[in-house]
Amino acid sequence: ILFGLFACTQNAESVKPLNIASDAKFSLLTPESFGQSLSLLQSLEINYSGVTRQLLAQLEITSNSITLVGLSPLGNRLFTVLWTGESLSEEYLDEWPFPFSPKHILADVQLALWLKIPQHDVLKIRDIDSPLMKREVLRNEKIIMRISYETHPFWQGKMIIEHLEREYKLSIQTLQSNQLP
Repeated sequence: ILFGLFACTQNAESVKPLNIASDAKFSLLTPESFGQSLSLLQSLEINYSGVTRQLLAQLEITSNSITLVGLSPLGNRLFTVLWTGESLSEEYLDEWPFPFSPKHILADVQLALWLKIPQHDVLKIRDIDSPLMKREVLRNEKIIMRISYETHPFWQGKMIIEHLEREYKLSIQTLQSNQLP
């Protein structure tokens, strides 16, 4: 009954690369390419156009799938993204306040957490180790995203993802982590 009270957008689509910026496409990486299985409870802060929203996220990565669930501060489900490596589905409230869908948050998480990201002619990744670890995502040698980390492994601490072209910032703080079998 509660589910029926919320107008939701849901789709399962053939997997196409996501536009992470103008003329910059990113193909989601397979779940098994992460190299381990874990579950993370994270605090997310999204800042876009001067408006900041906070939410909780549960991220579960196994060799078969990646599930990302976003919750309001009161615990209401805002979105769910499921990626199996072959199919992608997402469900989110029609009132979703951002000009990008939750599957783009999954792309952000992969760009931030995966150690090995395939490079191609247009999209390149540059890791910088000094003084703190940073990662830059470049399109034709121009920086479109900056990712900074507080700890290694990256998922244990705070990460800040800045989208320079889309003008939003995503801060992710891991609150709890569990290795999965």
